[in-house]
Amino acid sequence: MTGMRVYLLTGAALGLLSVGAVGCTEPGPAPASAKPAESAPPTASTPAAATPQGRGTAAAAQEKRVKDVLDTISPDAPAFVESGVERVEDGVHHRSRLTKGTAYQLAVVCVGEGTVVPVVGGEATEAVPCDGVTVTHRIASAPAELPLAVEGRAGASGAVGWRVVAVTG
Repeated sequence: MTGMRVYLLTGAALGLLSVGAVGCTEPGPAPASAKPAESAPPTASTPAAATPQGRGTAAAAQEKRVKDVLDTISPDAPAFVESGVERVEDGVHHRSRLTKGTAYQLAVVCVGEGTVVPVVGGEATEAVPCDGVTVTHRIASAPAELPLAVEGRAGASGAVGWRVVAVTG
């Protein structure tokens, strides 16, 4: 099995585990002596994104949009190396294992608000606005292990995705 397929299968397994864990965290029935909690339903002055359900829906939509933008190359394509999607608030902290001396292209896209800054191999690159437009960075001669970090500037929120492909020809 190729390294990428192992990576994807591991990610799928972890995703299923997290879905199963979320399903198990529902609170049980409250004791009869407990007072009911006062909670107002969302009103017109409370945007849906401000509610926990709205945040989950908005986050999922942002992550889907990032994936759609990055899915211009199949994971089965020979040039594809790896990709990922994270919440801007969490940032990206990844180390890519590459073929030393080979050229690669890093694509970063952010959907949401604000701006993120990729740091490739310890050097900050062009800032990426969270407008859903892909920004690419060429890595002319990659090290064997390339650290990648993406951090949001103050006030940035949403989803950020990255993809590494080998440059051929």
